Formats: sequence, structure tokens, C-alpha cells
Amino acid sequence: MKRCISYILSFLFVFLILECQQSIAQLKVQVVTQKINKSIDWEPGMVLQLSAERADIFFTTHSANTIDLEVLFISKNENISIAEEDLKKMKFLNETINKKVFIRNFIELSKTDSKPESDIKAIYHIKVPENCSVDINNYFGNIDVENLRLSLNIIGEFSKIDLRNISGKTKVKTTFGDVSAQGINGSIFVVSNRSNITLSNVKGTIELQSILAEIILDGINDVSIVSIDAEKSKVTVKTTNFNKFIFNLDLFKVDFQKPDEMNLIFTKNENDIIKTSFNSSVNHSQINVKLNVGTLNIEE
Repeated sequence: MKRCISYILSFLFVFLILECQQSIAQLKVQVVTQKINKSIDWEPGMVLQLSAERADIFFTTHSANTIDLEVLFISKNENISIAEEDLKKMKFLNETINKKVFIRNFIELSKTDSKPESDIKAIYHIKVPENCSVDINNYFGNIDVENLRLSLNIIGEFSKIDLRNISGKTKVKTTFGDVSAQGINGSIFVVSNRSNITLSNVKGTIELQSILAEIILDGINDVSIVSIDAEKSKVTVKTTNFNKFIFNLDLFKVDFQKPDEMNLIFTKNENDIIKTSFNSSVNHSQINVKLNVGTLNIEE
């Protein structure tokens, strides 16, 4: 009798699993989209300012004197009517005032509107002249920029940031969004909170201010100065020849590793405090690291 009851319970268990799987399979996500295409006349000195929410942003350059943008708004829900209504709550603004081109998307709710139930996002594909200055502010999404030549400012929250082949002045402020940059030529200044930073093949100057980060600098043989001020972070500096640089290190509670051949001059090395320098008497590019709790690896 007990065996029979066990068989029945097993059968019911399997039946319920199959029913759940079938019900899940029958729930299809409905997708509603809206597409916007614009071309805006550009002249030297004009700045593009983009303020976005829930957006994936892709910037590149072209030879035309226009700012071309393709924007796709996407709303996903199992109920197509809800997806459509929620998409209407995503607003788009574009206007040009003097030398500034403003682009913005945002969720707007009336007094009777409820918060969107759907998964809503925006996808931007933007082409600008290479000498167009760009300001980007994005909350939740990805930012991908390449080939700009003048000025780039980014503020991101929960936004992964990828930069390639950027010249001029680059400033990034990021929270919960990792930064990866390759082929930077000019200056790059990054302020990060709980965001990792990876820089490779950089020429010019690097300034980093970070909390809770993994910082990797690779291929920095042509920099003029590197300044790192970090807390609770892991820092790795990779060079092909450490003798090309002046190192100034101010470390507190840091696990420090360096090449054996790198002979340091210590001004303090006690009670978890290390203050030291290398090559300070020569005229070389500088790498300055101030690190409060973490690890520092200098690799060759």
C-alpha cells in the first residue's frame, strides 16, 4: 500500500512539473518598438549632450558635418497591450540651443499613470564629426564610444563603458560601471566607485580616483604622467621597461609586489606604511600611486 501511494505521488510530481513547463512555454514575451531617425546639422564648436535612461549607447564618427542618430525604443511584456501603453511613457526630446544639441529620453508619468510593468530600454546609434565634443549621462545600460578627437565627458551609473581610439580630453565618472579604454591619446581622468578600470595603449596623461576597484594599466610606455589615488583596490601596472619611469609610492596596508631588479629608496617602511620612490633623480615620466588598503603589483 505504501509503495502504491509512493508511485501515485511520484506520478503527480512529474505531472505537475510537465504542466509548469508547458505553461511557461506558452507565455510568450511580446515586443513593441518605436524607431526614430534624425540628422542634425553640425558646425565646429557645437557640443552634443545626451542624457539617457535604460539605454545602450553606441557612438562613432563619420566625415559628414551632421549628427546622425537612430534611436530604437523597446518595450517587452507578456501582455502586448501593457507593452504598448508602457512604451508611450518613454519620452524623447531633441532640441538645439545656440551651440548645444540636446538629446534625452526619460520615463514620464501623469498623475493617473502607474510605473511601467514592462522591460523598457533604448538603443542609440549615433554618428558625429570626429571633432564634435560629446557629453553623455546614462543610467543603467552600456556606453560604447570610438574615434572621437576633441572632448568626451561621461557620467554613468550601472553603465559599462568601452572607449577606443579616443584623442583629446576624456573625463569619466562612474558608479557600478566598469571602464575599459584602448588607444587613448591625450588625457584621461576617471573617478570611479565600485567600478573596475582597464586601460591599455595610452599616450598622454592618466589620472584615476577610485574606491573599491581593480585597476589594470597595460601598454603605458608613452605616458607622461600617471596619478592614481585609490582606496580598497587592486592595482596592476604593466610596463615593458620600468626603468623608463619615476615611481612615487604612498601605501598604507598594501600587499606590494615589484620586479627584483627595481631598487627602491624608502623614506618610510613601517607600521603598514610604505613611502618610497624609484628613479627620482632622473628626468622620466612619472607614475604616482597613493593606495589605502589593497594590493599593488608592478610588472614587467
